[in-house]
This record gives sequence, structure tokens and C-alpha cells, in this order.
Amino acid sequence: MAERAHDRLSRLLGLVPYLTRRPGTELTDVAAHFDVDPAQIVDDLELLFVTGRPGHMPDDLIEAEWEGGRVFVGNADEVSVPVRLSPHEVGGLLLALDYVESAHGADPTTIRSVRRKLQEASGTESGGRLDISPPQLPARLAATVRTAIQDGTALDIRYYVPARDELTHRTIRPERLRLGRVWYLDAHCLTSGGHRSFAVDRIRAASPATGTATADAAARADSEAEAGTGSEAGAGAEVVGTSGDSGTSGVSLVLRPETAWLADEVDPRAAGGTRRDDERGLGTVSLDLPRVGSDWAVRLLSAHGGGVLSAWPPEVVRRAAAVTHEALTLYTQRNPED
Repeated sequence: MAERAHDRLSRLLGLVPYLTRRPGTELTDVAAHFDVDPAQIVDDLELLFVTGRPGHMPDDLIEAEWEGGRVFVGNADEVSVPVRLSPHEVGGLLLALDYVESAHGADPTTIRSVRRKLQEASGTESGGRLDISPPQLPARLAATVRTAIQDGTALDIRYYVPARDELTHRTIRPERLRLGRVWYLDAHCLTSGGHRSFAVDRIRAASPATGTATADAAARADSEAEAGTGSEAGAGAEVVGTSGDSGTSGVSLVLRPETAWLADEVDPRAAGGTRRDDERGLGTVSLDLPRVGSDWAVRLLSAHGGGVLSAWPPEVVRRAAAVTHEALTLYTQRNPED
């Protein structure tokens, strides 16, 4: 397999400072240090002969000599300093350190030592310091979760569901902590009977499980709209249908093309529903969400109703219109000149 140019360039940039500090090193030792064959090192040294400062005069090129099995380089001051990590490389490594420390409970003394060395290795361009601020895990919650993962035990948690603006109670068996845009806890949810990913910043409390999830709790969890991401919508929609409901009987929406992006913020399948594109015209999106709560739908319509072509049930639309009217009234009272 041919060597990548990036790999060879990295070796060449390390080869010169290595030999500058160790003149006369055995060719075989150099090859062992860089984990390549001696023939590859010779090939690299031959390339150095035509490498140097612009101008390409004899005094501008790097000198290399390896007769007798010992290697010497000269006229290489510009590249004799060891290569430093770039700020982006250091940032990635520091982020990985934070992940190891938070998710796996690594020795904090070792982590601090490695972090300090990495920050110093970032070079003078960043002043030797980088501001890396990844999401942090609450220490007590992290310890509780790590213990449960290690022991294979379950936890009782209180978890906030934005789709229903509700604090739910669940029994879960944690599997792993995962860092994305925020921290997630992947677990088997005994309450709902399936695998779930819980945003850690929505876990309000966690403790060792004291009982088994009941059938009623499972039914309640299955009816929660975890598919929603908290995107909320507006009034002014056309009412479709003749009956209404408040609880969790479901909502149907048709989004105009300019607000079709809202459909990407909701997973209809997880809410037990469907999505149909272009049904009411090019660019429209029709959503049937039988397991979302009416309170969530009211908030959605109150925020984005102007971009909703139709909505059902009518009671949800009336409530959203009332909320919007009340908000406009309060705004007018505060700003009478408008």
C-alpha cells in the first residue's frame, strides 16, 4: 500500500529536528524510531537534498550524509525545531481528555498533568493556552450513573420531556455516557420497554432503583412525545375536523413550505404518527402525531401558526389563538404607542 503524502511529510518534519539533536545516529536506529525500513529513511534523506529555502542555491538546501551507516544533517535551522500541535489538534485532544475524565472517571491528577502538557504544546500562537469548554457532567450524577453502569443495576430518574412540558418518572438501566452537542445517557428504559437516549441536562434526579416499572407507567411513557425537540408553533391556522380533545389524543398539522423545517424537528414515527410531503401543494408537509400532548401543540401553534396551513383538533387551535391574543394584549398594554 502506497504511503500517503501527509504521513511522509509528518515524518520529514520530525526527521530533521530528531537528527539535528542526535548527530551521527545509526541509520537502523533512526528507522526504528520512525517505524519504517532503513531504505525509506535513505529515500527521505535523498529528498532532503532538494529541500530548503527559496532560491535553491547550494547554500539554501538541507545537507544530509549517511555514509558509514551514521546519519548527519546540516543547514537546516528553519526546520530544526520540533513540530508543535496546531490549536485545533490540541483542542480535539483536550476535548477527548474531558470525555475520558467525565465518562470514565479517570485519575484527575493524571488528567491535569496531560492537560497542562497539551496546553503548553499548543505553541506561541495561542499563548500556550486554549479555551476549551465542553459540556460538563454534574459530579454527583456522573458518579451515580458510572456506578450503575459498572454494577449493571437500574436507576430511578426524574426526566423532563419538553414535548409535553412534563417531569416524568422512569426506571432505566444505564449503558453508556456519550458526548455529542450535549451529554447523552444511553439506557434501556424499563418503564417504556425499549432503548432510549436521555439528554443528561434534562435529568433532574437519579438514584438506585427501588422497584420495577409498572404497566401503568409503561403505558404513560409510551404516550409521551419524546420525538419532539421542544420546537413550538403559532396561531392563525385553518381548523380541520369537527371534534376536539385536550390530553394526548393527538394533533394533525399541515405545514406551509416556509415552515416545513419544523417537520425535521419532530420524529413522527416515534410519536406513533406519519409524515406526507407535498400532499397539500408543493413543499407542504402533512404530519399526523397521535401521541403528542395538546399543550405541546398549543405552544407550537402559538409560535409558528402563521406558517401552518391547517390544524386539528379545533380545540387546540382555539386555545393557541387565545394564548396569542392574550400575549398581544399584554404587549399592547406595555407599548401603547405601538
